[in-house]
Amino acid sequence: MKETVKEILSPSKQYKVEIIKRHDGLYTTEVYAWFEWDDKYAYEYWSPINQGLSLIDTEERAIEIGIEQLKEYSGELID
Repeated sequence: MKETVKEILSPSKQYKVEIIKRHDGLYTTEVYAWFEWDDKYAYEYWSPINQGLSLIDTEERAIEIGIEQLKEYSGELID
């Protein structure tokens, strides 16, 4: 089972990264983009654009990596 321990939004709030703790105690990250689609019905949802493939040993390091991924995908400056 996995648990989201932290969620970081980009300044525009169009991208986010989730820091996830896995059942084995290691961490991974997942990056999402916010999509809005108007058709006959209105759709709004977070769509995954990068699911973590690497395993990270500490939460602090996972946060650092997540922030770097968020910068890369959003093109925004993250504090």
